[in-house]
Amino acid sequence: MLAEQLEAQEILLDLTIAPFEPLTPGNGQNTGEKKEKLANAIKERISEDNLERLRHQLAGRLVGITVVFLLWKGSPNITNTRPVKDLDNLLKIVFDVLRQGPTGLGIIEEDSYIGEVYATKQLVNREKDEGYRLIIEEHHDPEMLQTLKQYYSKVPAYQNKADST
Repeated sequence: MLAEQLEAQEILLDLTIAPFEPLTPGNGQNTGEKKEKLANAIKERISEDNLERLRHQLAGRLVGITVVFLLWKGSPNITNTRPVKDLDNLLKIVFDVLRQGPTGLGIIEEDSYIGEVYATKQLVNREKDEGYRLIIEEHHDPEMLQTLKQYYSKVPAYQNKADST
């Protein structure tokens, strides 16, 4: 079973967003603005046609996501907390922007459709190299996909939205 899951997957998106400081929810203030800022940065780099194509390709499918957070290490003269950002907080905004919702791009239906994640932080020497590398590919796990489809077919749409916030 594991060998089947490790098959090479088709890469559907490989996008670098730089220069752009990777965002975290922080203390919870301005989270909507942060999500909108990342969504706009993605839209600046992907045409609306390609974004729509990606939405159709991934509708009702599991995805595997690789995120490389390119964090500026700063300089001796500057106090910089960017490299110490927590990976889980960095991922939160990315996941929210990828899914459907008020500040989302609708590339994936729900966070639960993310079947595999690889995330890493990498230091960069120049502030202009700071940002994200985002890779999305289809993740094959028929049993998980069936389980999700069954679950979401039984849950009213208003409850889906309440659970996902």
